[in-house]
Amino acid sequence: MLRTFFLLLIITSGLFPLQLQAQRPKVGLTLSGGGAKGLAHIGILQAIDSAGLRVDLITGTSMGSIVGSLYAIGYSGDSIEIMARRLDWNSLFSNQPVMSDISFEERGEYNRYMIEIPFEYGRPKLTSGVISGEQLWLELAKMCWPVRDVKDFSQFNIPFKCIATDVATGDIVTLEKGEIVQSIRASMAIPSVFTAVRINGRKLVDGGVVRNFPTITAKGMGADIIIGSNVSGGLRTAEELITPIDILYQLGFYKDAADFVEARKITDVYIEPELKGYSAASFNSVDSIIEIGKRKGRELYPVFKKMADSLNALYPEAPPEKNRLPRVPDIEVADIRITGLLHSDEKFFRGRLGLEPGGCYTPDKIREAILNVYGTRFYKQITYNLRPHGYGRSDLEIQVEENPLTYVKFALHYNTFTSVSAIINITQRNFIVPNSRALVSAAISENPRLRAEFFKYLGRKRNLGFGLGAYYENNPFSFYSDYRKIQEYRSKYANVSGHFQLMLNRVMAIGVGSRWEYMRLKPKISPFVEMDGNTNQFNSFVYYGLNTLDRKLYPTRGARIEMEAGMVHSQNPDIKVRKDGYELPLDSMGFTFDHYQRVTLKMNYYFPMSRKSTLNLNAYAGYNFNYNQAIINDFRIGGVTDFSRNQVPFVGLYDGEINTPSVVSLQLGWQYEALRNVYAIPRISTALYDLNGISATKYYYLTGYGLTLAYSSKLGPFEATLMYSDQAQVLKAYVNLGFHF
Repeated sequence: MLRTFFLLLIITSGLFPLQLQAQRPKVGLTLSGGGAKGLAHIGILQAIDSAGLRVDLITGTSMGSIVGSLYAIGYSGDSIEIMARRLDWNSLFSNQPVMSDISFEERGEYNRYMIEIPFEYGRPKLTSGVISGEQLWLELAKMCWPVRDVKDFSQFNIPFKCIATDVATGDIVTLEKGEIVQSIRASMAIPSVFTAVRINGRKLVDGGVVRNFPTITAKGMGADIIIGSNVSGGLRTAEELITPIDILYQLGFYKDAADFVEARKITDVYIEPELKGYSAASFNSVDSIIEIGKRKGRELYPVFKKMADSLNALYPEAPPEKNRLPRVPDIEVADIRITGLLHSDEKFFRGRLGLEPGGCYTPDKIREAILNVYGTRFYKQITYNLRPHGYGRSDLEIQVEENPLTYVKFALHYNTFTSVSAIINITQRNFIVPNSRALVSAAISENPRLRAEFFKYLGRKRNLGFGLGAYYENNPFSFYSDYRKIQEYRSKYANVSGHFQLMLNRVMAIGVGSRWEYMRLKPKISPFVEMDGNTNQFNSFVYYGLNTLDRKLYPTRGARIEMEAGMVHSQNPDIKVRKDGYELPLDSMGFTFDHYQRVTLKMNYYFPMSRKSTLNLNAYAGYNFNYNQAIINDFRIGGVTDFSRNQVPFVGLYDGEINTPSVVSLQLGWQYEALRNVYAIPRISTALYDLNGISATKYYYLTGYGLTLAYSSKLGPFEATLMYSDQAQVLKAYVNLGFHF
């Protein structure tokens, strides 16, 4: 250590004698783990680049292994900063797939339950971690594409090693050969947070458990001068342990503490950015953490500059390359091999993958192909390696870990309209036939609901599907006059449906289907005209769907469109109209139950205005052509949440305050995230209804306003809304808690 100290002192003073060392001293760079805080390393790399200092070898652990490997491959500090700011780190470190990865046919069920318990062979199945990291793996694979054929990390532009821990023995594992993505993913597999990674028969987790600051490894690689950036901050006080990741990092540091004593001694330039107040989980503060690292880099620039100038003066050589990143062409896939399939067959996998041997592909094309399979939710994780054959040809080796076939899911919900519900769902894949998904959901409530679905993938590319469904709801149904409730009904609705669907891509589908529908109205005693009875009918339709929303709750960008057009036919009414206890003939009321045409449209658009605010534009339309009925098949205007059959949400009115055969509605909202997951959402709505010309007036006009305060939680959304309509002229409150049915 004393020799290294004097070596550094002489170099930085410019007095290094040529005879002291024949070869240029090797400069080693070590980057510690630290979760989100590891992004501060980027500023140190930028300072090294600016100073023109050539780094000869790099070691890293956990987040330090990600940043360090990218620099070793050939990315500059500036390039790594651009990538770091572009990535959605919260999604990469989430235990849920991101919305954009989910196939269209699965998005309706995605992320709508507070608890999901997997079952394998009738027993609950637990994993070694809750985050499989599919998005992270694919992002790393894309970034590491330039060294896709390099299996020896010493052959990178800068030699590199990273550290992991053997979970079985607790031994330090130095990763220096093999698949770089697999290695850095193992190095950052925080125990019980990320799933462990298996390499050469060993199950590996985060290297920070045993060696979070691997300067000893750098010394073993031949480093004469070691620059070490440490963002871990050592052991933290009880008050600073806020998140589960913080606590797990603390547990890891106990064993690492002894190693750090020696690691610190051999570090010549020790760097510790001031990151008090930030934790390993502070991925919402990426920008500020990077800025802290850049500020620390500017402080150290004179040291790096003097070191570079002294070394260059004593050992003249070509200056460091500005563009160190290897240029590689697209690859020709010679063969595709798939391992790990147990429940799903290989034809299904290859059909969804859409890649063919002999094809030429970019990393983006391979990523999209993988996600096209992953989006079916049959698979927990899909990773790939490339085995080079030379001349731009490689075998594509895909490793698959399947999801359990059975999930039991739970949620709680309260809504002003439907009261309290306990929701339970059972989802089974490969039900009866392979490549299928079946589910049953039940809302246990005074207003019960039941839904069953079956979907089977068809076609060579498995982008065609056949679906069966059944649905039942038993809801209160109130009839209003001049925005005052005058009659109360119980409304029962049930349907059985079948449809064919073509998935044009992960976000868009078209289809054709038919529903048999049953409606039952039962009034409470009242002095008004009453409808009592039931009817059933067929509704045959075509539909179009698009969903590009970035997340289920409070999206910040994207669109959702649902359009359905068809004919209602074969009606069989058994309805009686009474007044004062006397039955009135339906003809005298002008009601007919002939077939009619029907169109519905729902459009939701989200436009990001800034990091915290989003403009939301919603449009709803429903039109019954050649229709002369009342109540049963009407559209029902009102309510904040799109919740029930034929509902057209409208802020300012309660659910179903207006029944109409036709409506066009527009709503404009501004979603502002005041605090993390806390939103203020002002809205304004307008609508035209009764456009059919049944009444003497050509149409009626509505305006409404509302302010929603919301919190996005693990239990679902917590929302409270105050709203007002110019026509109703009553201030109203609306509450929605939890994931709705």
